[in-house]
Amino acid sequence: MSRQKQKRFWRRWLTRWLIARLQMKSLEIRTYVLQALGKVGDESALPVILDAAKDSDSTMRRYAVPALADMGGEQATEALMAALDDPESDIRAAAVMALGEIRAERADDALMPLLGDEDLSVRVQTVIALGNLGSKQALPRLNQMMTTESNEWVCRYISQAIREIEGGCSS
Repeated sequence: MSRQKQKRFWRRWLTRWLIARLQMKSLEIRTYVLQALGKVGDESALPVILDAAKDSDSTMRRYAVPALADMGGEQATEALMAALDDPESDIRAAAVMALGEIRAERADDALMPLLGDEDLSVRVQTVIALGNLGSKQALPRLNQMMTTESNEWVCRYISQAIREIEGGCSS
């Protein structure tokens, strides 16, 4: 068996073993399993992670977000964009951060409304993500926010994002 086939075999075996552990009652174990599934990165785990992203338990949704970012791909990106509408602000913030980190194309339009989110962490993560994405369409809004934002730290993040978008600084 070639080395590549061996790696694929063990990755698939580990994924099946981890998926079976999602049936355990312990929420803590299930969240660790979600993290591991994302890190292992086997595509057969994606349906399970997508289900967790829609779970009624916010903790499961919260842990599904970084697992989706680890998995990458179109379906994961779509699920991350859907998480931008989650009622829990920490899940919205995590989804924003994930989209910025994976530099998801097409995320600009979905992120722009979150610059006005009621939650400070969501707004800050959105500013950072738009900077990471190099979103030219965000520049007018970010410049406007610089004149109206009263929080010094938010202004620093806005300034950094503007520099990144304009090409003057890299992260």
